[in-house]
Amino acid sequence: MDALRLNIFVNFVRIFIRHSERSKKFLQWLIFAFGVLVTAASLTACSPASMMSNWPGAAIKDGVVYVAYQAHVYALQAKNGSEIWRFPQEVDNKISFYASPALSPEGDQLIVGGFHHILYSLNPSNGSEQWRFEESKYPFIASPLVTEDSIYAPTNGNLLYALDRKGNKRWEFKTEAPIWATPVYDTNCACIYVACLDHYLYALQTQDGALLWKTDRLEGAIASAPVLSNEGILYFGTFGNLFHAFDLRTRKDIWTYKASQWVWGSPILIEDQIILTDLAGNVIALDSKSGAERWKIPTGAAITASPTFHNGVIYIGNEAGDLYAIDTKGNLIWQQPKKFDGKILSAALTADEVILIPLIAKDNLIVALNLDGGQSWSYQPVK
Repeated sequence: MDALRLNIFVNFVRIFIRHSERSKKFLQWLIFAFGVLVTAASLTACSPASMMSNWPGAAIKDGVVYVAYQAHVYALQAKNGSEIWRFPQEVDNKISFYASPALSPEGDQLIVGGFHHILYSLNPSNGSEQWRFEESKYPFIASPLVTEDSIYAPTNGNLLYALDRKGNKRWEFKTEAPIWATPVYDTNCACIYVACLDHYLYALQTQDGALLWKTDRLEGAIASAPVLSNEGILYFGTFGNLFHAFDLRTRKDIWTYKASQWVWGSPILIEDQIILTDLAGNVIALDSKSGAERWKIPTGAAITASPTFHNGVIYIGNEAGDLYAIDTKGNLIWQQPKKFDGKILSAALTADEVILIPLIAKDNLIVALNLDGGQSWSYQPVK
């Protein structure tokens, strides 16, 4: 989004959080308002370069970067940024993408949901369409979860769809608000955890979508996927400014941490530390056992992206276009953050010795940096 639309959207969400308990009609209005804001540019612009309707979602595997943004899904070489393919090949103003693509474990399917309500399976090698799921009446905002035999695709219309790997619907589960978070799979229970804007976290059976349990109503909406530890602890933050360490055995928090603002992005777990961010622009490290704060770095601008960890370094960008490289003790790797002429609203990706930064900018969609912070290449789609 451009600055105006982003600020308007955030204000809409803030109003919703304050009023959601008073009126379900207000929630319906919020969904409509969000759709108008995100799609307005794509309905009036003539080319992808001039659209500023969302932020890019990206995934990487085997040296190829897959980026879903506005009218296309792109496949790029991570080593030099050269375009391999795009889908669709020609601009169609009825098609737009918001959700990050997701690769199957075998790498034979790229699953990507459209804001135009269609979920696609693409061939990662050439971008050809393998199948599509058209039953949804709502946009796909979150990245789907793809397992060996199933696809779990959240929508902005209070529904989670479970499909087989051929795109046939197996079941659906209805929540009380949109789902913006990718589900999390737990092998121990053969179940998935679904975080939702309705202030609940759900546990569902993968076989049939039956509800196993859900949390008590939380203090705020959950907009991103929790992180599951080997000890059975789910770590997640909410729009109520709280970060939770939730024990799956007791189904109670073992601790909570009060952030300065909403916690939007997913955290990352690094050994005995959990790294999170908030919309006040802080990067925070907590002791994963006790919740005690170990260090905090203010960046001065809102952070919606999740941190990325690679070769002992944490990479995180903010809305002002600053990219930070931080070690696990809270020290800056670079003397100062790398400044980009655009917004960083998505998580960085890494491939060997390259850091890939999706941007909201007029000139670049992806910028690749070397580990020392020097620019390796940049990519802007050709019209």
